[in-house]
Parts: sequence; C-alpha cells; structure tokens
Amino acid sequence: MNLSFFRKHPLLFVIIILFGLFFSSTVVAANLKLYFAAHNSGSLQSANPQAITSADQQLRIDKLLKLIQQRLLIAHDVARWKWNHKRPIEDLKREQELLLKVRQQAKISSLEPDTVAAFFKAQIEAGKLIQTVDFQNWQKQGIKSFPNAPDLNQTLRPSLDKLNTEFVFALTKVTSVLGCSQIQELIQSRSQVIIQGDGIDQQVQSLAISPLLKFPSASCKVRNFR
Repeated sequence: MNLSFFRKHPLLFVIIILFGLFFSSTVVAANLKLYFAAHNSGSLQSANPQAITSADQQLRIDKLLKLIQQRLLIAHDVARWKWNHKRPIEDLKREQELLLKVRQQAKISSLEPDTVAAFFKAQIEAGKLIQTVDFQNWQKQGIKSFPNAPDLNQTLRPSLDKLNTEFVFALTKVTSVLGCSQIQELIQSRSQVIIQGDGIDQQVQSLAISPLLKFPSASCKVRNFR
C-alpha cells in the first residue's frame, strides 16, 4: 500500500491508526499489571517471611517423621524372618555395628555423633517393642512360620541401610532448630498424624520421637532453618 491508497480511503487509514493505538495501550497495560503483581508479591514475602519458613519447617519435620514410620513398619518383616529362623529379637552385635556406622556418618555430615547415635538407639528400641508384641501374638496363635517372608540379609537390611542414610540427611536439615519450643510442639502434633500403622501404639511413637524432644533451648537457631 502507498499514500495514494490511503488518500482514496481515509476511513480505512483512521481505523488502522486507532487499532494500532489500542494494541499498544493493551500491551503496556499488561506489562504494568505483571510488574505490579511481581512487586506486590515480593513485598508480601518480605513482610511475612515467617509464613514461608513455617511451611518449610513442617515439610522437613514431616520428612523425618515419615522415615521413622517406614522404619517401624519394616520391623514386622524383620520379626517374621527372625521367627522363621528361630532368632532372638535382640541382636546386640548388629546394634553396635549400626551405631558405630551412624556415628561415622554423623561426623561426615557435621552432626554431633552422640546425638545421632541416641536417635538411632531410640529407633532400634522402638522397633524391638513392635517385634516383641509380634512374637507374643504369634506364640498365642500357634504360628509355626511365615511363607515368603523377606530375607533379612538380602532384602530387609539393605532397605534399612538406605533409610538410615536418609535419616542422617534429614537430621542435617532440622538439627539446628530442634531446641526451639515451636519445633518440638510441631514434632509432637505431626507425629500423631504421621507415625501410625500396624503395631505403632503410643509407647512406640513416644519412644521413637523422644530424642528429638531433648534438645536444649540454647540450640534453637530458627534463622538457619531455610
């Protein structure tokens, strides 16, 4: 098109000009809307960082509690294997080997070895409570053996070892705030929801989380929990 065409069709020329102005204003308005939305969002986050921190806290605590639940539920299969092979529930040699290993992992992860060992000791004892009740029930029921029980060495221990590694990593995410009263309250309330399942009664649940509730208040460092 050239200028002579628009001289012959002035109305079309006006329509094109108006359309161009409308399109430009729409683009500018959209960009301004995005800008103010982003600015307001950033302002809200800066004004209320605790909302984000609280959500992050619960996610990390939930992760740790879910690992506890998984380990406790595996105790039933461990008990079945021991029942089938006439083995005692307590295996002190295995326990000492595990505690030594987690102490080493704690050092690598810059965690306090005694604290981590105490946590795992509680998980071991809680698992033994579940196995003891299983043994008592099976004895009353006259059960001789269980078919297709997972093998302790080939299946169950590798699964437990994997969980133990995940435990250490999860602990690195929460250790700095376990002395905070609000975190301990969160652990207690969330454990009631998460640490559930066959054989997990109040005694088992309380024993499993007990080391997490014994951190001194001086170790509370909320700012580091991000």
